[in-house]
Amino acid sequence: QAPSKLAPQRLVYAGGQDAPTIDPSDRTDYSIGALSMQVYDRLFRYEGGWPQPIDPCLCTKYEASPDGKEWTLHLTDTAKFHDGSPVTAEAVQFSINRTLQLQKPQANSLLPIMNAQSVQTPDQYTVKITLTQPYSELPRVLVQGIMNPKLVKDNDGGDNGATWLQSHEAGSGPFTIKNWTVGSAYELDAVPEYWQGWPGASRLAGFTWKIVRENTSQRIGLISKEFDVADTLSADDLPQLDAQPHLNSAVNYGILTGYTKLNDQKEPTNNADFRHFLAYAFDYEAFKQVVNGYAQILTGVIPQGIPYFDASVGGFKTDLDQAKQYLAKTPWANGGLTLDYVYVTGLSFEKQIGEIWLSQLSKFNINVNLIPKVWSDIVAGCKTPDSSHNMNMIFTGYSVTDQWFFYQWYSPNWDRQTGGDFNTCSFTKDPNFNGLVEKVRATTDETEKKNLYRDLQTMIHNQVPDIPIYVQPNILGFANRVQGYKYFGAISVDFWRLWLDDSKAMVKPS
Repeated sequence: QAPSKLAPQRLVYAGGQDAPTIDPSDRTDYSIGALSMQVYDRLFRYEGGWPQPIDPCLCTKYEASPDGKEWTLHLTDTAKFHDGSPVTAEAVQFSINRTLQLQKPQANSLLPIMNAQSVQTPDQYTVKITLTQPYSELPRVLVQGIMNPKLVKDNDGGDNGATWLQSHEAGSGPFTIKNWTVGSAYELDAVPEYWQGWPGASRLAGFTWKIVRENTSQRIGLISKEFDVADTLSADDLPQLDAQPHLNSAVNYGILTGYTKLNDQKEPTNNADFRHFLAYAFDYEAFKQVVNGYAQILTGVIPQGIPYFDASVGGFKTDLDQAKQYLAKTPWANGGLTLDYVYVTGLSFEKQIGEIWLSQLSKFNINVNLIPKVWSDIVAGCKTPDSSHNMNMIFTGYSVTDQWFFYQWYSPNWDRQTGGDFNTCSFTKDPNFNGLVEKVRATTDETEKKNLYRDLQTMIHNQVPDIPIYVQPNILGFANRVQGYKYFGAISVDFWRLWLDDSKAMVKPS
């Protein structure tokens, strides 16, 4: 328990993105994930630094068979749900099975390696998981929150509790929901006697996540002291923020990677030559200049530094002659068409990418229609090829190498009744590629892994389902009084680690 000499206070957070659901079995993105992990405990924590460690949470230790197929998880016996009932192995089994049953995007990483019989409970605090195929990275994908089975069942309106869980929680985390207003604000209160305690010199009394979509409004709110923290800031905001004596900023590069995703099932982006044309037409260096150098241009289909990245595969550079040659192979050699480019409302850097597309493609008599949308509408559009546009600006990032290929380009994750999500918004479909993804996820031989990952990168580079552009820095603005922030590769913060200290209000961190 944190010392009481610093009284807990409420923090106000300006988040650039909405959280239309908090159901642990539904889906995740940066905002849903940031809020969900405050009300739900997971088996492990990953927020202890960068690169992300695997730290105990509900699971205190685990063992795996040599082939990575059988896992035994040992749970703490001190965790309590918010209604006071213990978090048991039954709750873990219920939560994982519910996710498998609903087959929503949260299930993507589990469906190829688990079935309804995979999770067993030999006793109250032991979970045994037998996978349908070996997978050595299992602790990295057991990321969903663990739910109180009784509470979910008590609120089952015939949909496995899905409607209720969009705006209510059944968790054991350090915060509870006080008010949940989709599209406006989310208010959470701390659980003072949280079973795992509080890691800092104090804690928050609670926090309010306000939806603030415009970078300008975020910056003004920080300067006026309306907000304590703001995320997804623009590089253009940094000089003004850092000039304020009560503010500081954090700029960190992690795995947040920007792709212009191309709808591979809709003309003209279903044409491989047209996709190559786009890859050579974009002006990568111009974009880097627009964001004042705050971009790491990709040199491959995944970021350099990700394990098994193969530099020999290469990336794309601006080459208008090459672009013209590829366009000449298509039915649109003379242009005369319009592409829709969709980006998140208020994110200036995404709009700037669209403006570069507009400028570059105009040289080929192609118009680009820039369409701002709120994030939830973009995700909804990414459900099927018919509901999506030709070009969507999407940011992704994964902690395990196979997830870069599995989440984005493995077609069973979108080609199903429940549809896809923002990860799969290119709607690429290649059975040979799918087979390689399944093979690399099951292999434990390092040499074979290296060769398979090289082949996967080569296939994506050659097929161009998306245009890989850059690694985006995570830019946050803070009031100096905010303490305890630790970068862990994500856009947002871990509120569990934070507290407010007014004595530091005019002291910038070293």
